[in-house]
Amino acid sequence: MPELSELVGGRRLILVSNREPYEHVRSGGVTEIRRPPGGLVSALDPLMRRTNGVWVAWGSGNADRDAADRSGHVPVPPEDPSYVLRRVWLDESEIEGYYQGFANSALWPLCHMFAQHFEPRSDDWEKYRLVNERFAQAVAEEAAGAADPVIWIQDYHLALVSATVRTLVPGALIHQFWHIPFPPPDIFQLMPSAMGVALLRGMLGNDLLEFQTERAARNFLACVDELIPDARIDPERQQVQSEGRTTTVRAFPISIDVQYYEGLAEEPAAAELAAKLRDRYTKKGRQLAVSVDRVDYTKGILERLRALDLMWDRHRELRECLVFLIVATPSRSALAVYKQLEEQVVEQVERINAKYRTRGWTPIVLIPENVSADRLAAIYRAADLCLVSSLQDGMNLVAKEFIACQVDERGLLLLSRFAGAAEEIEGATLINPFNIDGLADGLKAALATPLAERRARMARMRYDLHGATIFDWLRSILTAANELRPRPPAGVRPARV
Repeated sequence: MPELSELVGGRRLILVSNREPYEHVRSGGVTEIRRPPGGLVSALDPLMRRTNGVWVAWGSGNADRDAADRSGHVPVPPEDPSYVLRRVWLDESEIEGYYQGFANSALWPLCHMFAQHFEPRSDDWEKYRLVNERFAQAVAEEAAGAADPVIWIQDYHLALVSATVRTLVPGALIHQFWHIPFPPPDIFQLMPSAMGVALLRGMLGNDLLEFQTERAARNFLACVDELIPDARIDPERQQVQSEGRTTTVRAFPISIDVQYYEGLAEEPAAAELAAKLRDRYTKKGRQLAVSVDRVDYTKGILERLRALDLMWDRHRELRECLVFLIVATPSRSALAVYKQLEEQVVEQVERINAKYRTRGWTPIVLIPENVSADRLAAIYRAADLCLVSSLQDGMNLVAKEFIACQVDERGLLLLSRFAGAAEEIEGATLINPFNIDGLADGLKAALATPLAERRARMARMRYDLHGATIFDWLRSILTAANELRPRPPAGVRPARV
């Protein structure tokens, strides 16, 4: 990936995220190094290795302090250190207020437009503000002495960091990628006024603000237009002028490492497991459908189950034609709404299975745990159908992972029109997950789709995906950020750090 590191141009790259790329975890007296799951870490780690930068993140592992020096530094990757991880320490009350509280009980539901779960507590906001200041201070310390640093902030956990860093590191190039949706003004204004204005001004501390979709970018600009009196918006250039500076707002749809997922699916072990899954679940001409989600109210899992129940209730002839395998990874279980949802999913699966099960057929197979990437690739490869029924989603990479792993080009993708991926993927069958009757009818129609049509649609989706990988996403963002850099005078080269 030399062209990506060249776009950084020898400048100190400081990446900032809530999640760290490596964590030290002690269990039974033994410490191991783990890489938290997620495509973002997998994509950004190679970039950091090639730029000799610094990654600032929350030290979440229970043995992280022991592995780091007094400043929270630890060289990574452990097998071949090439950049520095700077850990930020949080105590339990800060984790509860900043992460579980404001980030995931206020910002997350607000941005996904779930007002019923929106809880903007003042104590949580104060913790969020203080933790963002601590991240900003860590960034400033890492930028000290660096010539012309580039600071790249990730996601909604750190909405206030850029504005604070702007005051601490004048002249730095600062940009931020917002991974989740951004709501329109009538929803955003549910946020208490002082908090909402502070969030918008914090985000306007960036030189470049990056969203998944054009819709999210437009929503952000509309919120600024209504709530920031001094802001001047140029809709054609998608720029905001406020407090004497300019923020450019653009959409950069994220993707995946396509070759990585294809490679997983083509491994002999994955091919063998895919064959075993088909042998187990597709007897007597049955089809295998899959869905893969974190257990989150935004993913439409209960709506999906209601549609399956309705389909089998209305169409007895379909009762033994489909096995639905649901991978539902527990998430944020410390929050009551998530724990309750986990229990509801189990209860509904048990109820539907009890209602329709026969001696040789179990309608729904639930895997309520985290599944390794190689096993997941085999599940994707084995499937005849993948259903993504998100009620709101910034992008949803499950859709793209499924396409990459469909090396046999047999599967059909049913994709919520409310996932960002629906704006990119041509060849998927778009569905409205709020319309339970329509979703049930869509499942019925999908089961009857001829194999030749499935192959043609999947081949097209796979071709398009190869032309828009996570490395293309990285390249487009780094290029756009690079274009915003002040250009040195003729004959002067930027200093290297």
